[in-house]
Amino acid sequence: MQKWMQSMTAAGLMAVLFGVAACSSAAPTSAFDSPGGYGGESGVAPAAAPASEQVAQASDSGGISISTRKVVATANLELVVDDTEQTVDAVNALVEEVGGYVSATNLSKNYYGGSDTLQGTLTLRVPAESLDATLAKLVELAVDVRSRSTDRQDVTDQYSDVDAQLRNLEATETELRAMLEEVRERPNSTTEDIMSVYRTLTDVRSQIEQLRGRKNLLDNQIALSTINLTLIPDIANLPVVEDSWRPAVVMRSALRALTEASQALVNVIIWGVFFLLPLVLIALIPILIAIWFLRWLFRRMSKPKAQPTASQG
Repeated sequence: MQKWMQSMTAAGLMAVLFGVAACSSAAPTSAFDSPGGYGGESGVAPAAAPASEQVAQASDSGGISISTRKVVATANLELVVDDTEQTVDAVNALVEEVGGYVSATNLSKNYYGGSDTLQGTLTLRVPAESLDATLAKLVELAVDVRSRSTDRQDVTDQYSDVDAQLRNLEATETELRAMLEEVRERPNSTTEDIMSVYRTLTDVRSQIEQLRGRKNLLDNQIALSTINLTLIPDIANLPVVEDSWRPAVVMRSALRALTEASQALVNVIIWGVFFLLPLVLIALIPILIAIWFLRWLFRRMSKPKAQPTASQG
């Protein structure tokens, strides 16, 4: 009897999984593959609309619901500006006005145009419907536009596929929960029967969480467009004298350099007197001794010998 119950539980579990797999393969991956398509019962599709326009599809209740094509937009903008700091403040105010935010800021002072000037990049996230208007306002803040590009990626099919998988897995989760309760209520159910259903339920739940995370990421990328903004200072508008120039600091730096040079010179003299000079004297001692010995030997060898005189008879 126990083996029969285990077999029935396993068979029911496999039936649920196979049924969900069949539903998943039969589910439409996008709005274009749904029954009736855009044309409903007539099956006639209208002309293709731009990515930013809305398209209509038949809902389950027979009515018409309006859904937006899923588009991820990214813009790159390189601007030449009069004052980088003032432009950054204006950009922050503009992004806050349209309901977005600055996700990253990378500003630094670099040698540009003969002096150190502030420049860098900002990453902006703005509502997708405000992207074009925001770009136009950013251009108004610039003296010149070095480069500008916009990339729009249609992720409608990808989004629909994730959504369909998520619905199927949620339906599977519901069936597995009902099966788990049923197995628990059976008087002859074993721990292995319960754990078999529970492990499958846990695996399905993990897949659901992964798909929800992926869908949330797509939702965020679709709802908020990204603007990669580069700010470059204009050479013609650079000040003749930098605000950060301080003569007192320059004078102090010069005196510090003079002091360091004087210290280096005194150190060289000290090392010469107390280190190099003794080494030179020690090295000269054997040389002087050798020279003295050679001179003594030369004198000894060159001294004339006395000649004996013959006696007169």
